[in-house]
Amino acid sequence: MAKKGENIYKRKDGRWEGRYIKGRRANGSIYYGYVYALNYKEVKEKLVIKKAVTFSTSNVNERFYGTVNDWFDYWLEAVVAAQVKPSTFDSYKSKIDCHIRPTIGNIHLSDLTSTKIDQFINTTKEKISTNSLHAVFRVLKTALKYAEKLKFISRSLYENIKLPKAKKSHIATLTQSEHKFLVSEVKNLPQGLPVLMSLETGMRIGEIAGLKWEDINFENQTITIRRTLQRVSTPLKEQFKTHIIEERPKSETSERVIPLSSTLLKRLLNDIKTSRSEYVISNGVKYMEPRTIRYQFRRILEKLRLPNYSFHALRHSFATRCLEKGVNIAVISSLMGHSSTKMTLDIYTNSNLNEERLAIKAITYL
Repeated sequence: MAKKGENIYKRKDGRWEGRYIKGRRANGSIYYGYVYALNYKEVKEKLVIKKAVTFSTSNVNERFYGTVNDWFDYWLEAVVAAQVKPSTFDSYKSKIDCHIRPTIGNIHLSDLTSTKIDQFINTTKEKISTNSLHAVFRVLKTALKYAEKLKFISRSLYENIKLPKAKKSHIATLTQSEHKFLVSEVKNLPQGLPVLMSLETGMRIGEIAGLKWEDINFENQTITIRRTLQRVSTPLKEQFKTHIIEERPKSETSERVIPLSSTLLKRLLNDIKTSRSEYVISNGVKYMEPRTIRYQFRRILEKLRLPNYSFHALRHSFATRCLEKGVNIAVISSLMGHSSTKMTLDIYTNSNLNEERLAIKAITYL
């Protein structure tokens, strides 16, 4: 359904027509361009792109005549979709749809001010965590930077926005006794292999779901991380709201080789004998998706009467055990697939209270 002010109309011949400002004549008067389609959605998409392209290539003083929503429609379709992985695109779109559009989406981009962005920040910080607010603002700022590049806005619009200070996230990890107990319980459990893999290698859940038997070198006792499985949103025209995609790991450093522990090697050698799938973790023939792995993990925790840890806590527990054993931080960073040792230090420094107690004890003379 067309909205007031969009300049989209249904014609008598059944087609939809959209009108946009194409430019200005020598005397300053506006002249219009038109786009046509068989439905409202298609003509709106054409109109958004026409608005942006026309004014970014114009010789007159550039101005984007659409709303913030219109700008995001264009930016996502013409810029983001061509540059990032589907899972990253899905993450951007989710933040935009959930937080940005409802608050400032209907403001014309040319009317957006720093004050209105500050109001957006103040409204949004009441609904989500500070760290999530920073993530949402990074998406907004990236989109506005591109608008600034095309001279639709000035840098001052977003450059000096102040956000609440981000808080360091608490890293949930299993205690040493919980870790040991969980390994002993899942090493022979049918649903326990994903848990064992994360505890013994630090692999992410998507990497575990995407692991194939061809990625395991039993002779050298190593695993090579080559892919990850992610559930992302599906375009509205499709039947389902989400779908599974297979893509390359998170970053170049995430494509790594991990040595196998003796416990994990024994389990994998046993499982490959009866496997009918190319995937290590499967439901018989097909891969097992991450949310099924999470569900099975919750059931295991309930059965063993352990705290309700997230699956990602297993990865953190692996890194924490490495730190406790004095493993070099560069080695831990490589095993985890982090982009830098700084990232590893930022995440795991002061993450273990037992280690802190030992440090205090070591320097206490009384």
